[in-house]
Amino acid sequence: MTRLYRSPLFEHIRKYLLGTPARETVFLFVPYIQAGVLARLLDNIENRTVIVTTWEPEDILSGASDLAVYPYCRERGIALYVSEMMHLKAYSAGLSSAIIATGNVSRRGLMPGGSYEAAVAVERLTNEDRLFFETIRANARLVDDVAYSEISTWVKLNALDAAKTPALKDVLSAPNRDDFSVSALPMTHSVDALAAGYARIRAGQDPSDDRDVSACIFHDLANYSVPLGLSDGKFRRELSGRFFSHPFIRRIDEFIAPEAYFGRIKEWIQNNCTDVPVPSRRELTGNVQVLYDWFVALGSGKYGVDVPGRRSQRLYKK
Repeated sequence: MTRLYRSPLFEHIRKYLLGTPARETVFLFVPYIQAGVLARLLDNIENRTVIVTTWEPEDILSGASDLAVYPYCRERGIALYVSEMMHLKAYSAGLSSAIIATGNVSRRGLMPGGSYEAAVAVERLTNEDRLFFETIRANARLVDDVAYSEISTWVKLNALDAAKTPALKDVLSAPNRDDFSVSALPMTHSVDALAAGYARIRAGQDPSDDRDVSACIFHDLANYSVPLGLSDGKFRRELSGRFFSHPFIRRIDEFIAPEAYFGRIKEWIQNNCTDVPVPSRRELTGNVQVLYDWFVALGSGKYGVDVPGRRSQRLYKK
């Protein structure tokens, strides 16, 4: 049964988000966000949260977009992304369901006395729907301190002259996606598990009975832009090509010259990732374990793993 929510939308969306299971991630895909309304919407919501929005310079100058969103997200540990292509408004609990709305996270969009808005609750997103949203996130640009500083500086210098406003990509010097974030690394614990999940999606099933494993599978398919519907052999060939051509993976591959031990790879990732705050080496243990499996499984015999002497695991080129 389809449910239509009418303005004001704030309480409908907040009640929905508050019901997100503790282990699920809250996702907001909203082009225009005001920090004050966002703080009220997410108050007492402790779930991991991912937000994809737009930060075009002309929208910031006009007040449609609010730079104060980043300090709020940074303090809360919320991953904030910006995308030039964002126009939809979607609020989702774990990408398993969603509220698709006309309202932005603003006083006019959600609050009493605002614009006429409406929203529809989608009780179950399909695999294709979930991959669609994951792809939006994967192709968005992770906001970090550098990006925030660059756009803030541009706004201060151009606040009185909005005649010529460039695109956001022309203001930022950093890459236009989070290539060097830990989120750009593979998450599914093995290539075989990813292939099995992919086969289940092809058969019209959920990728796994475990929701956490399913989330990792969708993340990796979106992160490496693997299309649906491929045979198992073609899937592995496509995944291998896209994995080894990813900028972060290429840099790690260069670091393995011709070998690297487990702790050294964790140290390298920690020193080169763009995440704020920087993850601890303990937190990176699982990421490196996954990397070992992927390098060997997708490397066509070019990589091996061993434990020479009493030292830690070594990933080496044959």
